[in-house]
Amino acid sequence: MITIRRYSTLDTDDLWRIHLLVIAEANVEPTHQHYHDILHIPEQYLKQGGEFLVGMDNQGVILAMGGLKLLEGGRAEIKRLRVHPSYQKKGYGQQILTSLEGKAKELGISHLILDTLNNQFGAQSLFAKNGYQQKGPAVIDGFDVILYEKSLA
Repeated sequence: MITIRRYSTLDTDDLWRIHLLVIAEANVEPTHQHYHDILHIPEQYLKQGGEFLVGMDNQGVILAMGGLKLLEGGRAEIKRLRVHPSYQKKGYGQQILTSLEGKAKELGISHLILDTLNNQFGAQSLFAKNGYQQKGPAVIDGFDVILYEKSLA
C-alpha cells in the first residue's frame, strides 16, 4: 500500500520523472505541454477547486500520481494518472483512482471523463474494472487515445 497525500510544489521533479518513465514505456515522446501541465499543477488543478494526489512508499518516495481537473456542468476529468513502471500492478493506480473519485463525489461531481493511450492496456483494464465506459478512439494533441466516461450519480 502507499500513503496518499496532496501534491506539493516540492514534488514537481519527482512527478516529471515518473511521467517520463511511463510515457517512454508507451513509446511516446514528451511534449512541452506535458511539462507545462506538471509544472502548473497548482493553477490547473488546486486553484480551480480540483485535486492532485501523490502516492508514496514508507520511505517517502513518490511512486504514483493523479489529478482531478474540474470542468463545467458537474463534470471533471481524471488526468495524469501515473504509476512508476517498476511499481505497476500492485494496486497503486487503483488507490489513486479511488481517492480521486472520492474527492469528486465530495465536490458533487456527477460525471467523470478520462483518456488513455491506445497501447496502455493496464490503464484500460483499470478503467473498465472501475466502471468506466469506452466512448471511442480520438486523437488528442497528436496522440491516439481511447476516451472513457463514468457517471457518479
